[in-house]
Amino acid sequence: MESKTANGKVFLVLLLGVLSAFGPFVIDLYLPALPQLAEFFAVNTSMTQLSLTSAMVGLAVGQLFLGPLSDKFGRKKPLMLSLIVYTITTALLVFSPNMESFVILRGIQGVAAAGSVVISRAVATDLYRGREMTRFFGLLMTVNGIAPIVSPVLGSLLLEYMSWRGIFIFLTALGAVLFIICLRLKESLAAEKRLQTGVLAGFKVFGPIFRNKIFMQFVLMQSFSTAGMFAYIAASPFIFQSFYGLSAFLFSLCFAANGAALVIGSNIGGKLAPKLALKCGTFGALILACFVAFSLITQMNVWAVEAGFFLLLLFIGILLPTVSALAMDRERRYAGSASALLGFCPFFLGAVVSPLVGMGNIFYSTALAIFCAGAVLTVIYFLVRNELKD
Repeated sequence: MESKTANGKVFLVLLLGVLSAFGPFVIDLYLPALPQLAEFFAVNTSMTQLSLTSAMVGLAVGQLFLGPLSDKFGRKKPLMLSLIVYTITTALLVFSPNMESFVILRGIQGVAAAGSVVISRAVATDLYRGREMTRFFGLLMTVNGIAPIVSPVLGSLLLEYMSWRGIFIFLTALGAVLFIICLRLKESLAAEKRLQTGVLAGFKVFGPIFRNKIFMQFVLMQSFSTAGMFAYIAASPFIFQSFYGLSAFLFSLCFAANGAALVIGSNIGGKLAPKLALKCGTFGALILACFVAFSLITQMNVWAVEAGFFLLLLFIGILLPTVSALAMDRERRYAGSASALLGFCPFFLGAVVSPLVGMGNIFYSTALAIFCAGAVLTVIYFLVRNELKD
């Protein structure tokens, strides 16, 4: 892909959107099966959520490795390799004999799925700049947002006709299909623009990226905006199904509605001026984080809780495309490595948050996690706002 016309824009939006959503899809599809997994393997809630944590850690760490490799070898080869490893590992998950092996394989699956996430952002950065890149990231987030809409509904439907293993058979087939489609993707990073150092030396670029204060502030904004979302993802199957008594299908509809909120917010955020998008997204997320925390602590009506989650994800959606574009625009030289850090930090923080919400009273721990994420996000906003142009 030497120019913007090498692959059509529609093809790029759809493919890169699906690839960027691949990690979240791998996480979300099996959420309705969490209670079933706990029963099948005879383990507690926290142990079951560890399989969610291991996938998030894999997604985080995998991006740190695959991002620099894509700066060195181009975008396509690492992407194709990661899809092969993903497909094999997902097939092995079907035959997991116990929760321990399941957790380990989920971690490897997450590492492999990370290639799709990190490289999709790097390709977009190779091809677009400025407001055009913000709009493109908005389109990516729109396609990306379909994953949390479709995946839990699809997961619950699969559970109607087969066990949790059917979900991973489906994910295996999806990996194979994506591999075939990606054969059409043209390389976006010309050979002369790739890192000319050795493979290990290529990881040294993280040093100057870490020292880029503005870039790291945007990374932290994205991390804490999504931390509340990951707390919701980890806790919602147990809150809605085990406590409020919603069926797997009704829970998946609520989850889908909240995914739609993320899509709507991403569309709004992609069209707003960066300064306005960050301001609206940050303060909206803070207010809704406070409301959600209160609704959980007081165990309000299930639909009040659901309304709070819907609006919270709407404002998070407003933030994400702008934060991603602003961050990547400040680290074009090492786009793959910058994309790796931009992806690593949210998933790593999500991996920390996910098991915490399963400890003690799940309502109190989830409320605390969501409130703290909103508060820290607001503090970072005040640090970075003066760096933004109107």
